Amino acid sequence: MSFIKQLLLIVTLLRVSLVSAKVHSFNFTTGWVTANPDGVHERKMIGFNGHWPVPDIHVSKGDRVELYLTNGFEDDTMTSLHFHGLFHNISDGNSIQMDGPAMVTQCPIAPGQTYLYNFTVGDQVGTYWYHAHSGAQYGDGMRGAFIIHDDEEPFEYDEEKIIQLSELYWKPYTTVTDEFLSRYNPTGAEPIPQNLLFNNTLNATLDFQQGKTYLLRFINSGLFVSQYVALESHDFTIVEVDGVYVKPKTTKLLYLTAGQRMSVLIKAKNNSQKNYALMQIMDKDMLDSIPPELVLNRTHEVSYSKKYSKPT
Repeated sequence: MSFIKQLLLIVTLLRVSLVSAKVHSFNFTTGWVTANPDGVHERKMIGFNGHWPVPDIHVSKGDRVELYLTNGFEDDTMTSLHFHGLFHNISDGNSIQMDGPAMVTQCPIAPGQTYLYNFTVGDQVGTYWYHAHSGAQYGDGMRGAFIIHDDEEPFEYDEEKIIQLSELYWKPYTTVTDEFLSRYNPTGAEPIPQNLLFNNTLNATLDFQQGKTYLLRFINSGLFVSQYVALESHDFTIVEVDGVYVKPKTTKLLYLTAGQRMSVLIKAKNNSQKNYALMQIMDKDMLDSIPPELVLNRTHEVSYSKKYSKPT
């Protein structure tokens, strides 16, 4: 192929890439929202534009993100935003200033000020998440899924579902942080959570249809506690870990540390006569002490039909 033809081919491919890539624009303002995530204890959560939970973000490989974050806190609280797992490579036209850790790659956003996170996702694909990176603010709910879709996924499924696993502290993040870093906690014992959350709630339900294959994107968006996940009478086939496709591995038990992501395929039963228990279990070995009132496991429902009873 001549040099001229090679050059024309490169220009054509670049044009196709530019046409197919999209720009996703978001305008978020932080603020406190009254919520009751576990149905037991009402507390203030950090939301966007007056709503909590914050929205999940879906983009495709090669797309560009323009996210305007305004600090809407009414006191002197600073904030910032981190896109967990994204590289922000200079080769993609990005800057390390898009990474988000306050006082590391950017100055924190002061109340009333706006910061533009403007970057291209490049060739990264899979399951990520975004969260506050100023203090431990994401423990108070400033967190959401960030999914990069890929037209060339090496596996097939009928429907995807995003599942955020986290722990809930009834105390605000500032108190949790102060107690954890206190000199009166010389062993560095992790704070004891009051509950586990599944997609920011308790006792959740996932609807399954017989014969379908589901991709479940698990994200541990908690502060400290690792968690196990198991689904009664179903297998998990792991196909992605932390944004990297892996050789498929079938298992009955998942283990996700704080910040980790794991995508699994589940084949729904062809002829189900019941609903099944999806179990979320706290890794108690991470806790120095376990209060008697702490519930270490929560049971959610994979529902094939509303006429079947809930699993126990």
